[in-house]
Amino acid sequence: MKIFIATFILVICSCSILKNKNNMVLNGSVTQAKLVNNKNFTWFDNEYKNYQPNMELVNQLKPLKEDLKVLIIAGTWCSDTQRELPRFFKIANTVGIPEKNIEIIMVNESKICASFNISVLEVTNVPTFIFFKDGKEQGRIIEKPKATLEEDICNLLSLM
Repeated sequence: MKIFIATFILVICSCSILKNKNNMVLNGSVTQAKLVNNKNFTWFDNEYKNYQPNMELVNQLKPLKEDLKVLIIAGTWCSDTQRELPRFFKIANTVGIPEKNIEIIMVNESKICASFNISVLEVTNVPTFIFFKDGKEQGRIIEKPKATLEEDICNLLSLM
């Protein structure tokens, strides 16, 4: 929880936008709203719309929606982020996890964030989803889930 709070406090609430290889690269703290209906990130809406989470697993997460905190380190340039971030938000929105419980830090292709030193989080690959419950890190999903995001989240939180 301390890392999550420190991250929230230290990260500047705006982000920079860089153009790299004809792609927009966000850097800094962002919200889901920054990606939705954005012509520069059409991958987000497409993947969000097409992903169908396992509702049995999603329903297992609903009782935790207020207590679960998630810190996401991602890169708009990364194909794994382009696949997993929209899927995560489809799950989170269906579960009802409050927006205030989700922090997204975007990094550039060198995995550097202009407004926060992510090295303290020991992140080596993106996306990295770090889950907290009761102020303690419960685990991470790095790059892609072993099964599906919702199944891996349930496993991390010992719901299965």
